[in-house]
Amino acid sequence: MVHAVLMLLVCAILAPATLVIAQDAEGTPPPLAGESDKSLPCFDGRLRIRDLEEANPSIPDGLERVYELGALWEEDATLFSLRLGCPLLETGYQWEGTFFSRSAQAFYATDTGEIQAAEDDPETVLELGTTGLQVLFVYRSLVRAGFSADSLLGAVGGVTIRYNTDAQPFGPPSAPKGDVYFHASIQERGEVVDIWVASRDGAIYRYSAE
Repeated sequence: MVHAVLMLLVCAILAPATLVIAQDAEGTPPPLAGESDKSLPCFDGRLRIRDLEEANPSIPDGLERVYELGALWEEDATLFSLRLGCPLLETGYQWEGTFFSRSAQAFYATDTGEIQAAEDDPETVLELGTTGLQVLFVYRSLVRAGFSADSLLGAVGGVTIRYNTDAQPFGPPSAPKGDVYFHASIQERGEVVDIWVASRDGAIYRYSAE
């Protein structure tokens, strides 16, 4: 009898604690740092068009880190493309790059560390220059084209920057070759629209429905 009473008391004490643990496990995941301030870039881990308006100040430090990672991989590494996205579980901006090495005949991605063998003719892999790089004009072009500043960009892609050439196509057929383009997948009105913005004049290109 005494043993049964003790067992009931133990169950009564443990039951609430078990309930609390279950509720925590099924609750909302912890918010990102700064999520309460929705004006911060990547406040919920996603880039929006409006975040591009203030991205320019992040470029110098972002490029310094990207180039350091490329140099650690191969001495002859040259920048092939750049990507602007969100840092992991933080607000702000994250720059990543893809490098090409003639000696290794391969591409290297700074975000994943992946090395991919390349069959491309090294002469056709153009180095992406970063002198004078800016993102503000992309924001202005998208807003001028009628996109909402609150529209989300693709969760994986963010903004990707690289050359569009005959050997390395990047963009729709209507986009002139030999120019650098800024690509973003924009989520708006329940659809995803792929946009390429030319660095030369801010013109927007997209695939047309046939």
